[in-house]
Amino acid sequence: MTSIILKSLALASVLVASAPAFAAPSDPQQKTVLKYEAKTGQYCLTEPAATGTRINRKTCRTSAQWSEAGLNMPKPTELAQK
Repeated sequence: MTSIILKSLALASVLVASAPAFAAPSDPQQKTVLKYEAKTGQYCLTEPAATGTRINRKTCRTSAQWSEAGLNMPKPTELAQK
């Protein structure tokens, strides 16, 4: 009985210690990207995937909508120069 408890305790400690390794992103170099889409006239902000998913989060809004949220977007020509 005692050996089962010790084995399960050892297994649990190994799993807890390795959990951050499983949660680490596959590409730590991912960055937030801002692009202007001329077809729609919107600025699209692509954020790296959060922990627990591999899907990047993309938010597209017009310049006026971003201004309402408190952000001033650069002119499309300024984005092209970067």
